[in-house]
Amino acid sequence: MKLLKRPIDAIVVFQGSGKPLPYKFRYTDTDGSSREVFVGRILTASKDRLAGLPVYLYDCQSEIAGSERRYQLKYVIDECRWELYKM
Repeated sequence: MKLLKRPIDAIVVFQGSGKPLPYKFRYTDTDGSSREVFVGRILTASKDRLAGLPVYLYDCQSEIAGSERRYQLKYVIDECRWELYKM
């Protein structure tokens, strides 16, 4: 997977655990077009520290542009910010 670190707009669901679970997100592709992706499956979800900041990392899989792709979403807890971290 390639490291992207692109900011995204996300719609999330909160369950009883209080941890946000991504439902769908929108990002801007390299050609400037906006893409909307429904999160098909969350393969793993973990809490970690990256660069000293507490984050939630989600390994996900969805159909993007007609093919199944794996990607990683990152939620920076202190900044309340979502990123398309890897694809």
